[in-house]
Amino acid sequence: MKKHTVLSMLATGAFLLAPTASIYAETNQDKLNSIESQLNGTSQQLDNHKQEKLQIEQDIALLQQKLDELNTAIANTEQELATIEQQIKETEAVIEEKNRRIGYLQVQIEKRQVLIDQRLRTLQEQPRSTLVTELIINSKNITDLLEKMYSVSLILNSDNDILQEQARDKDAVETEQKAVKEQEAALQQQKEMQVQKQQQQAADKQQQEVLMNDMHAKLSQTMEDIESTEETKALLEAQRQATQQLVEADKRAAAQAAAQAAQAAAAQAAAAQAAAAQAAAAQAQAAEDAKKAAAPSAGASSQPSVAAVNQGGFIKPAAGAFTSGFGGRWGKLHAGVDIAASGTVPVVAAADGVVIRAYASSSYGNVVFISHRINGQTYTTVYAHLSSYSVGTGQTVKQGQQIGIMGNTGDSQGQHLHFELHVGEWNLAKSNAVNPVPYL
Repeated sequence: MKKHTVLSMLATGAFLLAPTASIYAETNQDKLNSIESQLNGTSQQLDNHKQEKLQIEQDIALLQQKLDELNTAIANTEQELATIEQQIKETEAVIEEKNRRIGYLQVQIEKRQVLIDQRLRTLQEQPRSTLVTELIINSKNITDLLEKMYSVSLILNSDNDILQEQARDKDAVETEQKAVKEQEAALQQQKEMQVQKQQQQAADKQQQEVLMNDMHAKLSQTMEDIESTEETKALLEAQRQATQQLVEADKRAAAQAAAQAAQAAAAQAAAAQAAAAQAAAAQAQAAEDAKKAAAPSAGASSQPSVAAVNQGGFIKPAAGAFTSGFGGRWGKLHAGVDIAASGTVPVVAAADGVVIRAYASSSYGNVVFISHRINGQTYTTVYAHLSSYSVGTGQTVKQGQQIGIMGNTGDSQGQHLHFELHVGEWNLAKSNAVNPVPYL
């Protein structure tokens, strides 16, 4: 009786403890819900990146259109400047001819000025009244006088013509010089305006090219973000599928456990009926039968308290020296450790698990992701830069099983294994990454 009471208490304790453990232990369904939530967020992030890429491409197209228009305007300005320079050359030739003309007129003016000065001195030395008197006195007759008077008239008229021509030439020189200066100034001003326009266009083009380079850099970064996010989405999808299989397995196990429990209950009911029937035959035999019936009942009640616990850990996934540790490197997080060795170096699974993805990544190179379930905790290990891998998605692997060969693929500098350990699922931010060394 005392033994039966103890067994009942143990069974009751196991029954009370079981729900408490399930509250704190992460179930496969919890894991699936978490992955699906991350997958939805990653899908939204990918859509945002693609929208950003589309907007950047439209901005680049508009900038390219502006650059094309600027190049056309610059070509037109260069043509206009060439035309102006040709006009300047032609004007310089005209100016040169005008300068020769001005020079000739100036020579003529100087010559006339000498003659005028001589005439003025003559007139000053001999007034016209004396000249007329001398003409009358020295004339032989009236005819001679008239001829001399005519000659004097011609000389005086000639002086008047010289003076008038001198005035005209001076005016012409001033007019030509003014026209030349105005034409030179106009062409020079026009040239300066075109040069300023050309310089402004060149500055605008340089500014647009800087913007274009920035846009292309931004587009390149967005393309990298898209590629990285697509890799993350694909990995999460692989994790979701693997976890979905575990959830289905849990459902089948639960259904099987329920069926076994129903069978056990039926067996217990049958045993109770048999014990009651035999009780009428003999009290001693009934007591013995009751004792036999209580033993399997206690065993069935204590069954849920037995929990399969994986006491395993992780092993070093490849032979070689640790060449780079976990932590900050080159201004960002180095989310794992590097193990380097020469020759053909096998890479093995650090623990029992399921391959959630094996593929060629632009950054990781040939890479294998393995999901592990140890002591109720999910872990994810990453084996990157492999020269080749020998496992596939969904494959179950054992600790120490070869999964690939150490290599130098992807974003790598020399042969080595980049090994990551994440407590939980791998994500793009690598927020679950921990230093693997203490776990090995």
